[in-house]
Amino acid sequence: AVVFGEEKKELSYTEATQELSRTMEHHSSIEHLDEDGYTQLDFSSCNIIRKPVVSEKGFCAASPRWRPIAVTLGILCLVMLVITVVLCTMGVLSSSCPPNWITHQNSCYLFSTSLDSWDTSKRRCLQLGSNLLKIDSLKELEFISRQVSSQPDHSFWIGLSRRQTEEPWLWDDGSILLSNLFQIRRTVTKQDSSHSCVWIHVSVIYDQLCSVPSHGICEKKLST
Repeated sequence: AVVFGEEKKELSYTEATQELSRTMEHHSSIEHLDEDGYTQLDFSSCNIIRKPVVSEKGFCAASPRWRPIAVTLGILCLVMLVITVVLCTMGVLSSSCPPNWITHQNSCYLFSTSLDSWDTSKRRCLQLGSNLLKIDSLKELEFISRQVSSQPDHSFWIGLSRRQTEEPWLWDDGSILLSNLFQIRRTVTKQDSSHSCVWIHVSVIYDQLCSVPSHGICEKKLST
């Protein structure tokens, strides 16, 4: 009877231990339930493979192998910008008059200080990339008259001449002088020779011997 009693006590202790273990397991499972009774999964102990995060600036970061190409393109753009600026600057300079020249509308004018024959004056203007003055309009004539009137002691060659007395007056570009633009007065000289060149004195235009030394007016058209 004593033996049976000890075995019964041992069984009761074992059963109590198992019951306690089951109760703890049940309690542990209850802790993983939310308030609605659904089981909450714990992923903290799981190995999760995370996908790479896409950058806000693009789907993926720029590969280092593209960097040299990007740098090269940047340098080319910079070179093109510099070339553009230089060309624009040259364009601006080509549309402005050189130093000591006077700007009026679309032309530059240089009133020479040296005394030369008509042919030499023409040659000097050509060396400066210009021509002896050609008067195209009454407005231009008024402008020239104002300029030379400030120097009443000087006369200035213009780009008008003729080969023979009977021939028409021609500008350097071969065009004929319009009769309604101005009249050419004849210069009285002791020499009996044809006056085949033209100069302007104050506001009056005269014919003259081409060999007489005088100043000249060079004209250069501005580029558009």
